[in-house]
Amino acid sequence: MKVTKNSIVTLEYVLMDSIGEVLESSKVDGEYDYLHGIGEMLPGVEKALNGLEKGAKIDIVISPEDGFGIKNEDLIIEVEKDIFPEDSVLETGVEFDVEDEDGDNIITILEVRGDKVLVDKNHPLAGETLRVKAEIINIRMAEDWEIEHWGHHHEEHEHCDH
Repeated sequence: MKVTKNSIVTLEYVLMDSIGEVLESSKVDGEYDYLHGIGEMLPGVEKALNGLEKGAKIDIVISPEDGFGIKNEDLIIEVEKDIFPEDSVLETGVEFDVEDEDGDNIITILEVRGDKVLVDKNHPLAGETLRVKAEIINIRMAEDWEIEHWGHHHEEHEHCDH
């Protein structure tokens, strides 16, 4: 069986930055299952896996465009300090998981300015060139109910795409 749209693909993987530092690994996070062809996986990885069979391996470098995107300066915004929980540590570099009009996101604090906080709503890996090594452990066709419910079931178990 080959990786095609609506296949559920199980991967062992390592995600690294441009200097080879490991950012995520299935050795830590466990094998990763994803539904192929729905935009769940990084575009560059999905393109590389398309048409491959169980046991195939990839070792690719992904541009920002095929990874987490180009850094968008419009996503650097100033917000009120009081939107953060009272016990929050508000320091440069601290990341928060938030849910807003764009869905679930990670914001990074850039600077605290009195009662205002400058945050970056870009994905922390936006603008980064990445390297991905992966091996296909299993492939199967998704059932209709899995396709319909996939995003809801896997939102809390995401890896390899932050």
